Amino acid sequence: MTTISHQYRDLTITPISDQEDIVVSCDVSAGFGNREYDIVKCSPEISVSLTLRTAMLELISYGAEPMTVVDTLSVEYNPTGKRIIAQMKKDMVEMGFPDIAINGSTEDNLDIQMTSVSVTVVGRARHKSPSTFKNLSVFQLGNPYMGNEVLANLHSIFPVRDAIDLRKNNSVVDMIPVGSKGIEYELGVLTETHDSKLELDSHIDHDEINKTAGPSTVLLVAVDESLEKSFSSFNPDLKHVAWLRK
Repeated sequence: MTTISHQYRDLTITPISDQEDIVVSCDVSAGFGNREYDIVKCSPEISVSLTLRTAMLELISYGAEPMTVVDTLSVEYNPTGKRIIAQMKKDMVEMGFPDIAINGSTEDNLDIQMTSVSVTVVGRARHKSPSTFKNLSVFQLGNPYMGNEVLANLHSIFPVRDAIDLRKNNSVVDMIPVGSKGIEYELGVLTETHDSKLELDSHIDHDEINKTAGPSTVLLVAVDESLEKSFSSFNPDLKHVAWLRK
């Protein structure tokens, strides 16, 4: 067994046995907060929720189970850091992980006037086998938002629990969150992963697929094409965007 770490998409994978890997995801948010030089004005709770969301979606999409969460904050511990940590604990409970340990660090030496929040999530997963599916059908959950659009649409952004439920669906072969690089880029990543040719749905919105999706406000879900109709009927909130064909 080799223990050399490698990068898979935005994750770091380290084998710890012949069957299991350690999986690490991370995300950072800067300029989202209530300080003088923050660009998008919002509460620190919103800032960390969106950052934790992205790191968790990366991990869950891979099929990993989170074990611990680490926050690195550019703010003082009291009161802002305490508010942020409390929000993280609340979010983890809502995701279904109430007992996950949260550790981290704050900046208590300097008076920083721009919010920066970094979150790292460490999990474990079984070894992935190469894809054996010939053709896949790709669906889109959520809509691409960035900056102030995110704040205006907080009520309509899908929760992480939706991604957790989708990952448990036997029809699902692969999932990938979409962030700043946009839907079209991540469709290309899926195409490369599965050594396929991309065929876009004729109804796809070409402006939308080239737009940034900020803090992972879109999730791409690839399913076995032979199960496309049944998957779609049970998941009407997802729209079809493409096929991956050999």
